[in-house]
Amino acid sequence: MIKKDNDDQGLDFNDVHCRHGLGEVERQWAKFMSNVVFFPRPSSAGAAPVADAPPLDDIPPEYADVPAGDSPAPSLTAEAREISLEDALKRFSLISGTTKVWDEHAHAELKFPAFKAEVGAQVAKQFMDAPVKRKLTELDAKRLQSARQAAQKGAGGVGEMLDRFVYLDVSDTAWDGKRRQVVRLADIRHSYPKVYDDWYKHPDRRQVDKENLVFDPTRRVDPDSHINMFRGLPLKPERNDDACVYIRNLLYTLCNEDSEVWTWIVRWLAYPLQHVGAKMATAVLMHSSVHGSGKSLFFDGVMRKIYGEYSRTLGQLQMESQYTDWISNLLYGLFEEIFSRSSKYSHQGSLKQLVTGETVRVEKKFVSGWEEANHMNCVFLSNEIQPFPVEGYDRRFLVVWPEKALPVELQNGVAKELAGDGPQAFYAWLLAQDLGDFGPHTKPPLTAAKERLIEFGRPSWEVFNRAWEEGETDAPWHSCLVGDLYEVYVKWCARWRMHHMSFPKFSEAMGTVYKKKSRVPYDRPAGFGECAKKDVQGTFLMLHEKPAGKQQREWLTECVAEFRKKVSPVDLEPPYES
Repeated sequence: MIKKDNDDQGLDFNDVHCRHGLGEVERQWAKFMSNVVFFPRPSSAGAAPVADAPPLDDIPPEYADVPAGDSPAPSLTAEAREISLEDALKRFSLISGTTKVWDEHAHAELKFPAFKAEVGAQVAKQFMDAPVKRKLTELDAKRLQSARQAAQKGAGGVGEMLDRFVYLDVSDTAWDGKRRQVVRLADIRHSYPKVYDDWYKHPDRRQVDKENLVFDPTRRVDPDSHINMFRGLPLKPERNDDACVYIRNLLYTLCNEDSEVWTWIVRWLAYPLQHVGAKMATAVLMHSSVHGSGKSLFFDGVMRKIYGEYSRTLGQLQMESQYTDWISNLLYGLFEEIFSRSSKYSHQGSLKQLVTGETVRVEKKFVSGWEEANHMNCVFLSNEIQPFPVEGYDRRFLVVWPEKALPVELQNGVAKELAGDGPQAFYAWLLAQDLGDFGPHTKPPLTAAKERLIEFGRPSWEVFNRAWEEGETDAPWHSCLVGDLYEVYVKWCARWRMHHMSFPKFSEAMGTVYKKKSRVPYDRPAGFGECAKKDVQGTFLMLHEKPAGKQQREWLTECVAEFRKKVSPVDLEPPYES
């Protein structure tokens, strides 16, 4: 609707034409257009002095002529359009730090030669010299251009694709900034069939080297050359110790009120929050046959709220899958009952890599795999006596066996804090902890639970060797033939219903504990189904040095004779059928 006078209010141009004629329509239209400013300045652009714009005389000589294929050429000459400085100041914005301008009519970026051809040399110089003009950054200009393209194409247009996807060079994949994952180009084409080719050929299509797609919680990579998949932890810490009393008591109860274990695990939880992205070379294993102790309530219900999208609860399905995309972008991994009884021994290497590996290989279905820095810290929960074997020399795991079920009062208190500000308060409490000299490689204390787990998983030869050392077998603990000791070992395993290993493996295993020498001459005494024989050779475990004043041959012959004498044939027979 166009207003004419008071008696013409509410009339449109058809009514004005009928009532007053075409001349009046032309007059009103001219008056209306004289007050129109096309494409008002963007919100990010503001009036600013031109101090950082290069003087007109400093424009590089290569801009003297407009090259073919440069910014869009004007359809009319500047003189024909009669563009004034006032018009130019309304229509154009200087792109900061450059001689380029943003044309709000064409919604396009113009280099200076194209701008001069559009407005004329005199107005172009006046525009550059004007003390006050609108300005915007190059990033704002690109955003405006993308928005224009999206508007022209409709929802799901080129502008949206330019904002959303970054091509990973050289590969058949791209980074999807909306879903925050790697996607195949073929899948993108299915989602944007009409504008995919426009996006793929677009000069402003973003791309980075495939290796520069990283997960870096330390935020040390260059954002201009890398894509960092980490956006920051979701929870805002709020210091209020009274709001997390029950949560802290829950953890203390899980540690069986052991101050040494409590201190270590608190610092272990606090360190990667105070140093985001730190990879701990240790892990927590909390297992117990006591159901309802609160393990999952704390490590899942509390800690996963702190880590948000950078945490996952994982199980046997993930550990045994050929695809490992579940490990991507993780800071905190909670593993519950991850191995069956038949597979717990076959995945020890994978387990060690998760805990201490610097990188992980991410394999995703239908997508090329990639290497990613390993920032995940691991907690393992189980109700099994042996969730997985722990070696006797292990320095990775803190092992805790919660002894009590969670009291109802404590459980209700934790639930109330979780529904309130408990996670934020506990997060802030961890951030405030004094770590002392605690670091990623600080060894965990040796708990009774860990010793029990180590013993539970010891191979039969280790258990036998310790029994031999401690005098729990009839065989004397001194230098002997490996073959004689193996005979004792086999019968010992049969007695205690343990699986024995083959002789070659037993020989090699014992050789890691004692000095083993092959082809050593001695005089064989009778025993163990063998006749006496002079000048033979055998493989010995040398437990002690040769006594002074004796020849080695004489000494070893005596050792074999004493060993065979003390281990009678009856001792070699199992007490029952194996």
